[in-house]
Amino acid sequence: MSGNTQPMGVAFKDQLITGTPTNDNAAAGYLGEYIQSTIPTGSAVSLTTATPANVTSIALTSGDWDLDCQVEFTPGATTSVTQSNVSMSLTSATLSTQPGGTVGIATIGPEAVMTVNQAASVPAAGYALAPSSVRVTVAQSNTTATVYLVAQATFTVSTMAAFGTIRARRVR
Repeated sequence: MSGNTQPMGVAFKDQLITGTPTNDNAAAGYLGEYIQSTIPTGSAVSLTTATPANVTSIALTSGDWDLDCQVEFTPGATTSVTQSNVSMSLTSATLSTQPGGTVGIATIGPEAVMTVNQAASVPAAGYALAPSSVRVTVAQSNTTATVYLVAQATFTVSTMAAFGTIRARRVR
């Protein structure tokens, strides 16, 4: 709408749901609000074999959120890998469970974790994993819920690091 300087709204059950009419992000608390945290390759987190580690995290306020993420693993030149895991978790340095669940004021939906098992191999280069999008619901509260991006790999011989991005969009 040309010349519109007011936030866009949609009527729903006699209530105005405010968003944005342009190519920016909606303001905090509004439908379409966007939160992202990225750890770049130069700040990759060192991993210890078979031990979950936080790559980054985001804080969500009350409402329903759709989350997605991607973690890139960077093995040392001679590292042999047998398993890689990526998770969006409500508990620090802990892989989420497959059916999801509730921790404190937040509930995370299923498919918040992705596991890849393989025969021991030395990857030729780094590789990325991106689990399915997941719904997170935060109960109305005066606090925020933290969602952690967690990486874990089972490996031998050398080193492994992880970096990546977690994103959230308020859907209601």
